Amino acid sequence: MKHTHTYNLSVAAVADHYALAARTIRGHLQTGTLRGVRLRGEWRCSWPDVWAAERGPMPKDALAARYKERLMKKKDLAAKWGIGERKVERWIEDGLPTRNVFGSVRIAPVEAEAWIRRISTSWRDK
Repeated sequence: MKHTHTYNLSVAAVADHYALAARTIRGHLQTGTLRGVRLRGEWRCSWPDVWAAERGPMPKDALAARYKERLMKKKDLAAKWGIGERKVERWIEDGLPTRNVFGSVRIAPVEAEAWIRRISTSWRDK
């Protein structure tokens, strides 16, 4: 009987998603702050384990696929929109949703897009 599992993310894939080093991910797997399993000597994670470690809302339904995109650092969002990192920090203070990943602030692209749409609409309404 063939078994399937949801532990299909490698350490490298999780590190890329979080924008962190692979050694950081392995350390969190070893301490249990990130859940995973060892298969054939290699750590593997599932998306629910990854999202649970992000300290943000658990993605559901249609949005789940969008939450698999690589998380952005504040400087990534600033560069993408041609603004300063301090502006991104002000957005965060004003309510831009973030995902805390082992003490590092990360932003899901889907949340950034919704935030920017919302604030650009409010600018036009003024």
